[in-house]
Amino acid sequence: MGATLSAATNNIPAGYFFNPFTFVRPTVLAGQLIPSSNGTGPAGATGTDVGNVARNVLRGPKQSNVDFSIIKRFPIHESKNIELRAEFFNLFNHVNFANPISDLNAVTSSGGSIDSNTGRIINPADFGRITSTSNNPRIIQFALKLSF
Repeated sequence: MGATLSAATNNIPAGYFFNPFTFVRPTVLAGQLIPSSNGTGPAGATGTDVGNVARNVLRGPKQSNVDFSIIKRFPIHESKNIELRAEFFNLFNHVNFANPISDLNAVTSSGGSIDSNTGRIINPADFGRITSTSNNPRIIQFALKLSF
């Protein structure tokens, strides 16, 4: 059975968003039947196969963003006015983290290691870590508009 939401969100090591040790790369040894072939194809050499983790097991961190604008019109004449505008993007300067790295290939490409016989993760490296943000810091812009 594949990793579950409760397994991935319990006993999370420090610095990770989910527990990377609950995931296993499915390994097929040479001569064994390949599971995704419905038992019809033997593996010519040791390799990996498609896993059985359910869809949408992992969810990224919560996203929060508040934009705000203030507009004031000052009439000058019947058909003329000046508009003063202030716009605030990400008003509370809340940091939104990007999704964690959830590609098993990131284990070996970022210096981690996987046991070639069992498929178990020995050193997850960046797999399961959040390495970036997904939004901008607070941005404030002012505008002055003359309508006639």
